[in-house]
Amino acid sequence: MTYTPGPGPDLVIAGSARSGTSFLASVLGTHPRIDPCTVKEPNYFSREFARSTDWYDGLFRARQPDLLRLDASMSYTFTHFPHALDRLAETSPDAYVVYAVRHPVTRLLSHVQLHRDYFRSETARTLGSALLSSSVYAGASAYATWLPRLEDRFGTDRLLVVPFPVVTGRLDELLDVVCTAVGLAPEPLHQHRDSTGRHRNQVVEFKGRGVLLGRRAMRRSGLYPAVRRALGPDRLRRLRTWVTRPVETESLVEALATCEEEQHEQLAALHASAGAAVADFLVGQDARLGLAWTDDWLDECPLPGARGVDW
Repeated sequence: MTYTPGPGPDLVIAGSARSGTSFLASVLGTHPRIDPCTVKEPNYFSREFARSTDWYDGLFRARQPDLLRLDASMSYTFTHFPHALDRLAETSPDAYVVYAVRHPVTRLLSHVQLHRDYFRSETARTLGSALLSSSVYAGASAYATWLPRLEDRFGTDRLLVVPFPVVTGRLDELLDVVCTAVGLAPEPLHQHRDSTGRHRNQVVEFKGRGVLLGRRAMRRSGLYPAVRRALGPDRLRRLRTWVTRPVETESLVEALATCEEEQHEQLAALHASAGAAVADFLVGQDARLGLAWTDDWLDECPLPGARGVDW
């Protein structure tokens, strides 16, 4: 695989949020033949589509043979951006898309906690109230909706579905699969991936409100790409570690206790449909690629009726 002419990406991590995507993007971005973009989530085909293609093109290095552009924007599989995948497919019809998945209810709780405790953009204090205030959390876990859309636009040969335990526990195998698919040698990643640090999916918060406000101001000013380019992703991650601290978050059981009976029924239905959709896709993917990721998914997300599973 070589680069696609034009501004579009060649390799895309399109979701789902809170499924190890930032870690995977950081590791892939260390490959000398992958351009990781000056912004991890440019969100061009979703919330930033009103900007020009020149703006998006400027987030990457100049096009050159065999340098693949990586766009890791989770918002491409958010329900309030229904045209994002169409725009992406129209611009980059040959892109290879990675779609990471995690237990749908655990994932949406982590998503709520991230927006509530880190970004401070979610004012709802409980899972139940957050689900009432926004459809984005449950929508991003609706794998039964997103998988057919991804497959329709990119085909099974250019779509890789990755269970969360594979990202966190079988990274070398995952890197081999991705690199083989896009025509890259995986060795540089195996040599340098330890420098990116271990996988982290813990929710953190800024140590002071001033740091949070400064981050928001920098983002709104448009300076973030220049700052990230100057510091580099490794230094930026270290800086983020210095200015944040872990948050004591509620457990899934505690969070579910804040939900109404109707919400419990909706979450049970989401668990069943999302879990089955991923399992069905992985069975075919395992057969095509000689993998064994279906079992990883069923350990992560047992289907209703399995022993010990209430939903």
